[in-house]
Amino acid sequence: MRTLLTFVLVALTLVACKDKPIDPVPLVEKLKVTVQPTFGTVDLQLDSTYISPQGYNIQFTDLKFYASEIGNGATILCRTALFDFRTSGTDFFNKAGKHGDFSSLGGNVGISTTYNHADPTVYDVTDPLNIQVANDMYWTWGSGYIFLKVEARVDTIPDGIANYDHFVTFHVGSDAILQPFQFTGLTWTDLGSAQYHLPLKLDMLKFLDNGVQAFDLKTEFTSHNHVGQEAISLKVMQNFKDAIGLY
Repeated sequence: MRTLLTFVLVALTLVACKDKPIDPVPLVEKLKVTVQPTFGTVDLQLDSTYISPQGYNIQFTDLKFYASEIGNGATILCRTALFDFRTSGTDFFNKAGKHGDFSSLGGNVGISTTYNHADPTVYDVTDPLNIQVANDMYWTWGSGYIFLKVEARVDTIPDGIANYDHFVTFHVGSDAILQPFQFTGLTWTDLGSAQYHLPLKLDMLKFLDNGVQAFDLKTEFTSHNHVGQEAISLKVMQNFKDAIGLY
């Protein structure tokens, strides 16, 4: 009798457990931000030829930049992110967060002072500020990180002969030229599986001429933050910040 009673109790327990719904594990939202380089209205490809506002043939060969303290003003979504078009394509960063909390997104083009002068060897091996990840975006001889790199080759003589022998090299970065940015009224695209996407663009035609100041690449083609290059370094940062917008 005792054995029968035990069997009945076990059976009832199994039925109760079977009928009880299992709560699904909630998915953690991930927010993905990409940056598509463009040249005006067309998507830009490295090593392809475009026409500058001055009529020069130009081929961009490298586009890299850091952004830092990216968030909504109250919450930081991403402390630092490194964009490397040749190596990683349009990927910028992918972080956990609720898209509803980020109808606005702001931050800095460049590395904020808090992190710009820290020891780059102390960061985790996957951190954008780690010396191995930063690689050539850190000045071992200078005062911190390179905020952005724009490299290109240009044919400045419109004679119908392709001769890209004029090289543009902008490697700039210092606390004094950090550039804040802000986007508002954002709509994140639902990709499914709790993944949301915000596409940005980097318009290199606007970088060359933002409507206020323009580069004549024949005479303004290099800066490495050396003494005497402060004005062009600031111009590079200002135009680059203005070139970033919603895609």
